[in-house]
This record gives sequence, C-alpha cells and structure tokens, in this order.
Amino acid sequence: MTKTQDKKRKQNLGIFYTPQEVVNFIFQILKIWKDKEDEKLKRWQSRKPHAHFPSVIDPACGEGVFLKTAITSGFTGYHPTEKTPYVFGIDLDGDVVNKWEKISILHDLFKGKKDKMLNHFHQQDGLLELPEKVFSYKIGGLKEFDAVVGNPPFGGMGFSSLKGKDTKEVIEILEHLKKFEVLGYKKRKVGNENNQSPLWGDFSWGSMPWGGGSRIPDPKEIESIPIEILFLDRFIQLAKPGGWIAIIIPDGILTSSNSHYVREFLSDKVRKLKEKNKLGQDYKVYLASIETIKKYNFDLIVKSYKKLYNSSGDHMNKSNLVQITKDQTGKEAVMIRVDRSLKNMLEEKPFSRLDVNYWHPKWDNIIQDFRSRVVQKKYLYEYTHNDNWLISTDHVRASKGEKEASNLPVEYYSPAGFLFTGYDISQIPRCSENAFERMKRARPVKDDVLLGGFGMGPTGKSLVICHTPSIKAIVGNIFILRVKDFYDPYVLDVFFKTNYGQAQFNKYKTGVAFNSLSNEEIKYLLVPEFDEKVKKSIHSEYANVTNMHNEAMEAKQEGNVGDYKEKIVIAEKMLRDLIVKTEEVIRGERSDVI
Repeated sequence: MTKTQDKKRKQNLGIFYTPQEVVNFIFQILKIWKDKEDEKLKRWQSRKPHAHFPSVIDPACGEGVFLKTAITSGFTGYHPTEKTPYVFGIDLDGDVVNKWEKISILHDLFKGKKDKMLNHFHQQDGLLELPEKVFSYKIGGLKEFDAVVGNPPFGGMGFSSLKGKDTKEVIEILEHLKKFEVLGYKKRKVGNENNQSPLWGDFSWGSMPWGGGSRIPDPKEIESIPIEILFLDRFIQLAKPGGWIAIIIPDGILTSSNSHYVREFLSDKVRKLKEKNKLGQDYKVYLASIETIKKYNFDLIVKSYKKLYNSSGDHMNKSNLVQITKDQTGKEAVMIRVDRSLKNMLEEKPFSRLDVNYWHPKWDNIIQDFRSRVVQKKYLYEYTHNDNWLISTDHVRASKGEKEASNLPVEYYSPAGFLFTGYDISQIPRCSENAFERMKRARPVKDDVLLGGFGMGPTGKSLVICHTPSIKAIVGNIFILRVKDFYDPYVLDVFFKTNYGQAQFNKYKTGVAFNSLSNEEIKYLLVPEFDEKVKKSIHSEYANVTNMHNEAMEAKQEGNVGDYKEKIVIAEKMLRDLIVKTEEVIRGERSDVI
C-alpha cells in the first residue's frame, strides 16, 4: 500500500492517532478517580482477599495505545490466577488488527497466549454488539465494563457504507442502531424544525423508549449522523453504572449549537445512570479535545486536579474552585472546574457548552454576582407568552439577484451602522426592492432594539431605533427585539451595555468556531425587573442621550465634522454615566439613576 493509499484509508475510517502524552494524562485523571473510590469503598487494590482491577475497553483501539497504558499506568492489571489482563479492544481496520500479533499486545499484554488475546480483542465495527462471552474472572462478559476509553474515529465514512452491504446485513445493523438513545434526541430536534419528519418511521414520545420506534431507521438518515456522535452513545452503552468514560471527541460536539441535542442526551443519560448506580458514586464522564489538550501543561493540571479532587470536607474554599494553569510561555492555558459536575454543566440549557472559555470564571463571576443582587430578575422570554418579539434576519444575497448600492430604494440597516449611542442615520445603506420583498418581516420600526448576533465584532452590541425608519426598510444580520409591549426597550439597551449584560454575551460567543448568538440564547438572557420609578428614570435619561445623538447626526449630515465629534463624545459620556448608575442600582448602592 502506498503512502497516499494509506492516508486515504485512514481518512475514510476517521483514524487520528493519539499522542502518548495525551493518553498518559487521561489515565492519570482516571487513576485519581479510581484511587479515591478504592480509599472509600475498598473496591480495587484494597479489596480482600485479592486485589481487584477495573475492566477497560477501547471500542476503536487501533494498535492499543490506550489499553497498553491502562496496564503500564497501574490503572488496571491482571487477574491473580488467570493471569489475564483486564483490557479489551475492538477495531475494524484489518491493517492494525494484523499488527496485534506483531506488536506488544500479544507478547507484552497476553504473554504470547493468542487464544486469550482473541477472547479480548475483536475485529469488527466498534458500534455493533460484541459476541456473547462468559468469563470466570469478569462479570458481564463483553456487555459492560468499568472503564470505556479511547479516541474513536471522526469525520470518517462511518455508516455511509450501508448501501454497499446486502439487505440482511443492513437490516441487522439498523436493528442494532435502534438502541442508540442519542438518535431519539436527534429525531426530536429534527422533527421539531420546519415540520421535517423524524429519523424513525413512527414514534410516540409518551410510549416508546428513547432509542426509537417499531420501524428501523432510514439508512439515508443514519448516514447523515456523524460517526463520532454514534461512538459517544456506544461508549456509554458499554459502561457499567458507576463506571468511567474517557473519550476524545471533536470540539464541535461540546461547542456547536447544532450539537445541543448531543449535550442534552449526555446530561440526561448521566443523570439516569447515576440513579441506577448502586455504589452511589457520580457517573464520571471525562471529555477532552485532542486539538487543545495536547497544548496543556499536563503535570500541572494533574497536580491541581488531584489536590482539589481529594480535598476533605463538603465544601471547598471558593478560591480553589477554579484553577487556571499556564503554558510554557506563561499564558493562560486551561481551566479546571472541580466545583461543577458534568451534569451541572450540561443542565444550563438550552445552550450549554463544555468549553474552557465558555466557563471562564471572569464571566461566571460577573453573572453570579448579578444573580446574587436583591433586584428581581427574569429570563427575557418569561416576560411574554409568545415569540413574535424576537425576529432573526438574513442579509442581502447576490446569489438571489439582490443588490446593495446608494441609489437603490430600500433602507438597509446593518452592523456597520452601529454606534454606541444609536444608529448612524447620516448615511443609511440602501438595497434593492427584491431584497425587501424577500425579507420584509425584518422591517424595523421605532423603539425596536437591534442586537448584533453574527461575527466577532457585532455580537453583543445593541442599540434602540430612536427615529422612524422608512416604510421600505429592512435589517440585515441583526436580531430585532420588539419588546416595547412588555419591557422598556431603552432600559433593555442600557442593561445590555452593563457589565452584567456584556458578561452574558461574552460567555455565549465563546467556545464556538464562529461568534454568534442563537434565538434560544437571546430568550435566556437574564434581565432585571426594576421598579417603575427606576424604569422611568432610565428612560428619561436615555432620552437626553438620544437628543444629543440626533444633534450629532445632524452635524454629520451637514458636514460639520468638529461639531459632530463634540456632540457624539458628549452623548457617549452621558450614556456611560447612565450605565454606571444602572449597575449601582443593580448592586443596591443607590435607589435610582437620578
């Protein structure tokens, strides 16, 4: 096989080899958990009369780096009489399977005993059921394991090869896939969007199990599911209640809004498995990104984590809840949140992300400070019973024959016109009539709040439309918040500009490949319920800002640059003063902004 052919084969199978330092790090973390459990329950090495070891499986083991490290790290070991290691492996790739006999798996792990190796290592698809086996030294055969570890394939062709198999084999595979609970969450997500049909032929949420209905799924739909998401479900299937999962997955599963259904599945599954766990331990799921974790100072992370994980007492000192480590250049590298379980992190629905930036303490601390203040608070969606107030918009598309030019008839409000104190109405861009006809639902009106939600610069920036736009006007790549009927738009804009509002935006726009906000994130913005007196005062003070902003706009339109700069600076100062006073009201340091 040529190097090009081998590279293509690995791409098709989604094979990406894991650096040894990453594997070592994962087993150091797992060993911390195991040793703590052994100390409390005498379940492992402390067990009498013989030491006991966790069973470990890698459903996509390749050349076995995870399983070899499971032994060499001391995480697991050998049965005292059978002299068989508690490691099990699966791999589909025939090339690596052929190497099992030639490399250390046979000779180092199984002491040259091929029959024992073949009882523990199997060439097959890691997503499918293993053969029935009964072991005298392991409860559960090949159905469940104490630890499921590995770096499963991602980006590979996965089940896209279904159409190349005969009908009987395809049906057997699809019947097995009915057990994958994550598909139920995907189905719920797809079934609720745009009236699309669900993945499964028939389904009733009240009467069917999470996995699927009575019919087998459509192969075309299964082919669209990323292979790494199916493997995440399979890892959980293979883990005993009370077991551990250490899996390396792409960042997108933890951060993308499109993968929220996967995080919801994880949250619910971890909770259910914890309830089933007779031993009473947390169901531990360690999630890591192969592209970022290898940059970290592993020794420092392990040292910090071990110290905090083994801390005595029910409550850790607040200063120790978050540990920020440094890379070799002294820059911040990673955050360890030992105060939050996976379940806690995932239950911040509907948009939680497992990303170190999303959970950065500088955002969390500000948001928690806001939550602790005496002023009443609600999520924005709780002020009204409909969703008509939130309008997401598109943009002018040349592919549809739409145009932008100064001589065209339609006002086109875009993020480029955002100023701190309002919209720059001195020279509003224009677009074509066909763009207006396609996007007329995005027509702005006076007192609308415009909120940037797309891209690094605009996301989290807001303003109020203080003038009356043309009848023919649209907004592009900006959210319209038409809140006037239930929340004063000027009060809302001031709050958005406070540290408490910006902390929420900054949190939501981190941990994603493209900085953006979703409709759900906007609905779940936490905003204050000021009393009527404070609201009227903020509105009144904002009117003064608006008057100065409008005078600045008039000066700009007249070409009086000096006057424009002077007035816009005054307007900005007035608004910043109002923001500071609003923050002081929230903190209880003053009763009103005037």
